[in-house]
Amino acid sequence: MRAPSRPDRGAWRRGAALAFCALTLGALTVMRADRAAAQEAALPSAGALAADYRLTNADGDRVCPIALSDTPLGRTRAAPERFALTLDRAACASAILFSVDIASWAPGPGHAIRLHGPDGGLVAEFTEGVGGTWEALREGDGVYFLVNPRLADPGLHAGDLVGAWDIAETAGQPLCRLELTDTDAGGGTFRARLMPGCPARFVALAPDRWRLDSGSLVLLTARGEGLRFAAQEDGGWEKVPPEEGTPLLLSRP
Repeated sequence: MRAPSRPDRGAWRRGAALAFCALTLGALTVMRADRAAAQEAALPSAGALAADYRLTNADGDRVCPIALSDTPLGRTRAAPERFALTLDRAACASAILFSVDIASWAPGPGHAIRLHGPDGGLVAEFTEGVGGTWEALREGDGVYFLVNPRLADPGLHAGDLVGAWDIAETAGQPLCRLELTDTDAGGGTFRARLMPGCPARFVALAPDRWRLDSGSLVLLTARGEGLRFAAQEDGGWEKVPPEEGTPLLLSRP
């Protein structure tokens, strides 16, 4: 009579390990699905952002009208949910070079607006600012803005900004003064000048013109550069995007 065989402990351990791995993978899959669902639920609806916008460069002198709709186009791995948009490609190609790569859009966290290419890849992500303005920094290219004219302050006029403004890098600590005038400088701009006593770094900027652009204050320099400021709740203005370069604030004396 043969003795009963001993259980194969190695096989049992391997089986237990495989079962544990299967349970773990299953749990991770469920967690990933739950996390993805939670992230998607946290996104704003396309309908909340769908509207007519103006895609502009930092100076506001190159404009591409673009209309975002809430018509879904489907999903890809690169962009889980994309929506249709329309733009005048012939006109926009000469104004905003990367507009030729834009094929769709999608809402992002924090009411961001993401522009996607034909393959679903991200072309630019615009984060919400103030006054109906979204801003994006394209690496190696520059700063661009999406402006919703309906949300821009309709009651703001150039005459409201004429006069003296304190310039500061830190709130409450003015360094010198800037005067915005109503003297016509051509091209929809007005004369601006720094008052005596400004630090050399401000004098080097040589701001000499300014204009309003869809609710934003654009300060132009003698070198043709533009600094865009967004209105603040306290009545002042802040350079946007604030994280690019030295912060600048404008406030009434």
